[in-house]
Amino acid sequence: MKKLFYILLFSIAVLAQSCDYVSNPNEAITSGGSGDSTVHQRVVLVEDYTGHKCTACPQAAIEANQLLATYGEKVVVVGVHAGFFATPTTPAGAPAGSYLADFRTTAGTAYDSPTYFGISNQGNPNGMINRKDYTPTTTTHIKSYGSWNTEVAGLLALPAVADLKITNTYNASTRSISINTSSEFIADTLVTGSYSLIVMITQDSILDWQLDGTTHIPNYVHRHVLRDNVNGTWGEALTTGTVTPNASITKNYTYTLPGAYLGITCNENHCHVVAFIYNTANYEVLQAAEAKVVQ
Repeated sequence: MKKLFYILLFSIAVLAQSCDYVSNPNEAITSGGSGDSTVHQRVVLVEDYTGHKCTACPQAAIEANQLLATYGEKVVVVGVHAGFFATPTTPAGAPAGSYLADFRTTAGTAYDSPTYFGISNQGNPNGMINRKDYTPTTTTHIKSYGSWNTEVAGLLALPAVADLKITNTYNASTRSISINTSSEFIADTLVTGSYSLIVMITQDSILDWQLDGTTHIPNYVHRHVLRDNVNGTWGEALTTGTVTPNASITKNYTYTLPGAYLGITCNENHCHVVAFIYNTANYEVLQAAEAKVVQ
């Protein structure tokens, strides 16, 4: 009798645990409908607006790297050097000839302009998470680095709307990259509007000057640095109107890595292709992806 009692007690405990189970909000979503069993994972774009003469920007870089440590491939980070702190001039008190590297890009400067996101006008370090909350008359899209984790976690808790994959083939002799992107809007999500794709080149592990507080660091490791846009500042159109669910939209590009970007050596082993799909009406990013140039 006592044995039967313990068996019943154990069964009740197991049932109770089952009722209390909460699924992981960051878990990939398996789409239903239309027989689609593909696993879809939302990937969030973090844009860190920075400059080598920005005294607090290393703290934002630490936060960006912590996001990667926490969320792994669910986050893509791009470091955008733009604005006053990114100008290649030697600041007062710094060694002669320092801070002359130019990390700025045509696209980054356009994004940072008051006509668009105006990040550096509000002071750096700041950034955007999926470019969400943007309106031309407010600054709600500009997120301080202390809020990045909360913003990322909130977006990762939402189901994915689209898939995006990048496949690179690199020719070492010509330094040419053949880039294939495959975009797909998910069947279970009704998506309408106009969407475009931006493809970028980023470079990691660049050693150069950085001001950290009052300290001049000669061999600071600059990470995730935006170096160029492959398909223009605002990319190219993917679809307009009501999208066709589960239909793959393929785009192919060829890009040749220079030996250097404005005097900064370009090491192909430290370069990545970053791509993201965004809504052209409000610039909000639906999905991002990243792939090494040299696999």
